[in-house]
Amino acid sequence: MHTQRLFTPLLAILLLSTTALAEPVASPNAVLEATADSMIAAINKDRSKIKNDITHTQHLVEDILLPNIDIITAAKYVLGKYWDTASKEQKLGFIREFRTMLLRFYSSALSEYITTHDEKLDKSIMKFFPTDVGDQKDVIVRSEVNPKNGKPVPVLYHMLLTGRGWKVYDVSVEGVSVITSYKTSFANDIQQNGLDTLISSLVERNAKLLASGTKGLPEGQKPPTPAAH
Repeated sequence: MHTQRLFTPLLAILLLSTTALAEPVASPNAVLEATADSMIAAINKDRSKIKNDITHTQHLVEDILLPNIDIITAAKYVLGKYWDTASKEQKLGFIREFRTMLLRFYSSALSEYITTHDEKLDKSIMKFFPTDVGDQKDVIVRSEVNPKNGKPVPVLYHMLLTGRGWKVYDVSVEGVSVITSYKTSFANDIQQNGLDTLISSLVERNAKLLASGTKGLPEGQKPPTPAAH
């Protein structure tokens, strides 16, 4: 897969870094804008390590990205109707393997992008539009990725207000949702072989990803990028 196709969804999701939430709770836009600056700075600073050490890259994603994604909500939406009938053990097993798969995928994609692109990222690459939150607890923050070459790409952050502040549970790039992409693929697997078999296949796939450093989308499933349309 051409590395340029990974850039937009990768950058969009990598910007979800750890932010200390002030009282009152920081707005969704404030969280994204502050973390965009800090994540871009971290990528530029650690460019050499990201390029040459996949373990360092995985730690970067583990420490900065994943704590700010509502994995449970994302997993619930991905399983859809199958979440309601799943046992506690199945839910926990799926959440664990789904989280690991995201870690492997974005670590590999980040490493691959840095390896093939020498330019530093600039803060102006991201633009966030005002969000009317009101008393809502589930909002969409509109943004654009403005690459040096090419037209602006619309990115939507689906965010939920939790007990620990605003967290992202889905990202859509030009109308293509990460959650929907996984949901479609996993639903087919569950219909054919059952949830336990899906979880087992994710365990096996994650083990292979750990050994090989390759990306973690479901087989035959492309990441949600403009080029995928």
